Amino acid sequence: MSGPAPVPLPPEALAGAAYAFGLWTGWGLLHSVLATRRLKAACALALGPARYALYPLGYTVISLWTFYVVLRKEPDLPQLLWAVDGLAGLLLYAVQAAGLGLLGWAAVSMPGLKMLGLPQLLSLLRAREPDEPDLARDFSSGGAYALVRHPMHLGGMLFLAFQPQMTLGRFVFALFGCLYMVAGSLLEERRLALELGPVWTDYARRVPMFLPRAWPRSGPGQSGGAAQH
Repeated sequence: MSGPAPVPLPPEALAGAAYAFGLWTGWGLLHSVLATRRLKAACALALGPARYALYPLGYTVISLWTFYVVLRKEPDLPQLLWAVDGLAGLLLYAVQAAGLGLLGWAAVSMPGLKMLGLPQLLSLLRAREPDEPDLARDFSSGGAYALVRHPMHLGGMLFLAFQPQMTLGRFVFALFGCLYMVAGSLLEERRLALELGPVWTDYARRVPMFLPRAWPRSGPGQSGGAAQH
């Protein structure tokens, strides 16, 4: 059973796609700048240890709000690029479901959801001193992070790339999302290698970046580390 036929893309649609990609690229740059070590150090100095503990929560809120703004500003690009039905379509949906499952598994593998800043906020509401950031302490290779080093990014890319019906608007966002997650993973690996040294080296040797191994490597330091996205 065949799906709707793709339609030719007029110049206006291509211009809209370029504009949308530029919007998402701007969001990605803002998202990355807010995560830089220099900005974090400046915020820690200005806010003090207690208030700086809320930085991850503030980062999450700003990222979600700016994401919503870009989503509202993005032009409507409904032109159909491809549509896959039948067994092939079901297989693509299965890959997407696997991607969502990997995302959820990675989220619960993170210690206490510190990435979102929720434990830190709860500590402040209870008039307790939030835990100081400690990458070496929070770095663990349990759960999804024993499968690949970047399970959240892999799950996101599987969901974005394997869509049975792809419009031009979805394609632009999928292209941006996959490129951004690959670039983010490479930059994060460099940061973690500098901060964790041999712990990261051993972890990277045992656990692949994106493609799971059929036979995991064993070796010293099995407590390794999970990439903190």
